[in-house]
Amino acid sequence: MDLTFITNEEGKTLKDRFNELIKDCKFFDCLVAYFYVSGFHAIYKSLENTQKIKILIGIGTSKGTYDLIQLSHIER
Repeated sequence: MDLTFITNEEGKTLKDRFNELIKDCKFFDCLVAYFYVSGFHAIYKSLENTQKIKILIGIGTSKGTYDLIQLSHIER
């Protein structure tokens, strides 16, 4: 079991750790209170081979985020 600490040192940032954990997943379910597209943009390459992605967001999201989600349904 890998118990790597997140320290913000090179190779040990939250983004690095998250990318390592999700790179081979078939399904990605995420519950977030605040949804920032920039955060998911930082990890999207690790999710490119994921079969199904579900993100449950809170009611406080922006119209821009909503529009991007709608666009993603059209492009598939």
